[in-house]
Amino acid sequence: MLETSRGCGIADPLDAFASMRPAPSRTAQPYTRAMRLMVIRALAILQLIRIPLALAVGSDMWLATLLTRWNPAANNRPAAQMELWIALTIAALIGGGLLGFAAGMNDLLDVRRDQATNPTRPLPAGRVRKPHAALVTFGSLVTALIASMFFGEDSLHVALLAAAGIVAWNTFGRHIPAIGIPMMGLAHAGVMFIPWPGQSFTLPACLVFAQTIVTTTLLHQRSGKRPVLNWSSTAVLVLTSLACIAGLVVLGFMRNADAWPPPNAAWLAVFPLLAIAWFAWLLRAAIVEHRPAESSLLLQRAIVAAPPATAAAWALSLERPTAAAAFAGTAAICWTLAYLAREIHGMLAAPPVWRG
Repeated sequence: MLETSRGCGIADPLDAFASMRPAPSRTAQPYTRAMRLMVIRALAILQLIRIPLALAVGSDMWLATLLTRWNPAANNRPAAQMELWIALTIAALIGGGLLGFAAGMNDLLDVRRDQATNPTRPLPAGRVRKPHAALVTFGSLVTALIASMFFGEDSLHVALLAAAGIVAWNTFGRHIPAIGIPMMGLAHAGVMFIPWPGQSFTLPACLVFAQTIVTTTLLHQRSGKRPVLNWSSTAVLVLTSLACIAGLVVLGFMRNADAWPPPNAAWLAVFPLLAIAWFAWLLRAAIVEHRPAESSLLLQRAIVAAPPATAAAWALSLERPTAAAAFAGTAAICWTLAYLAREIHGMLAAPPVWRG
């Protein structure tokens, strides 16, 4: 979680706001304290579930849902038959639920370490109690699984596999970054198959996987996480990641994936390429930044803004300008939240990674 420039917890912005108002009367003090406590708890819950990152993961789910609806071969899928707003709501619940489960489980397992190294996080700071955090974590998982059932039984199976991967990552994967980082990448890419497990076109999932691997590895190094990635572990990480990408590509060929963009409009491929170039520009800014804290902040912005921006590029390549505009708006919201992160006491928390 990014620290604020004040180095304090959630109470600081609220105290500053309160100091600008007249002192409440004695009869109003209990009500004021109760409202203030509710705001603190609400912000802490948002911080716990990584709300800006949830928007990014939701963008991947929305794109996967729209790809399902746009493909004539998936006309019999529930995601293609239900109303659009219902399908997108279900997709958001699945993506946000899985992320909330991963983030909450990570924080619950690391609460003792955070008491020494990150005391301003919601749990060690006491803004969220352990039972409440466990309830939010378990509730997020249940929400994701129930929502996935509306996309079909096979979608529920994929969601269960993703949940099992999250548990495996939290128990041992995060302690072995050479293996854990590819596990995280597969989890992010795996959500692309929940609306339609038989999805043939796997290039969007490959791109999601690659973006996750690169940003998570750089964030791991720039933040000084432990264990450190040495040459041997980096080699294992690279080889494992390449094998996963090759597997996704082969899966697409085995499922007779169509060319993308369509052959009669190959120039539309320029939009995904521009998205990749923009993502590389974001990474370059983070790499050349010599201050670790600023570099990590730039990486955080790339993590939350890249998925919706890339989804907008895919929509443009399919000549879907309305969807592209919606994704672009989501990217702008994520980028704005990233800039506000310092003032809103780290609402833009780091995605679950190794803390040391």
